[in-house]
Amino acid sequence: MGYLEYCSYCGNKNQYGFIDGNNRYHCLSCNTIHYENPKPTATIICVKNDELLLAKRAFDPGKGEWGLPGGFMELNETLNEAAMRELKEETNLDGKVKNILSTCSHYGSIFGDILLIGVEMVVTDFSNMRAGDDAEELQFFNLNNLPEIVFDCHSKFINQYKGNL
Repeated sequence: MGYLEYCSYCGNKNQYGFIDGNNRYHCLSCNTIHYENPKPTATIICVKNDELLLAKRAFDPGKGEWGLPGGFMELNETLNEAAMRELKEETNLDGKVKNILSTCSHYGSIFGDILLIGVEMVVTDFSNMRAGDDAEELQFFNLNNLPEIVFDCHSKFINQYKGNL
């Protein structure tokens, strides 16, 4: 059962079963329901002269494959703050959020249930761009000639961005 074997409120053993509209862990002693919610991400679309910035992933999942820069939101962080922080960590660039494109849900074996939030960002100065954090390499690609993209949700955001042009 793992980390939800015992109630985080009273310490008694949890039970897994249908409660409050879904199957979840809950405590029969104190009636606490243990909700497991998706982990939100800021997933970044950044374009320069009709070319999309992609990051070659440095770690699994998808190590060595191309995807959009981005990552998980931290506690007490807004989406805009997360997007700006992730852009800085992965590319050393400073940017501003221009548009929220869409959302996409993904379940993976490493991080569990993830809610990706596609964010279009504007960067005015690319002179300090360098791969960092989770990115092995950064490269701009023509929007009409992209490499294979590692995650379906990233492809969805790219296609939505292209459809908005």
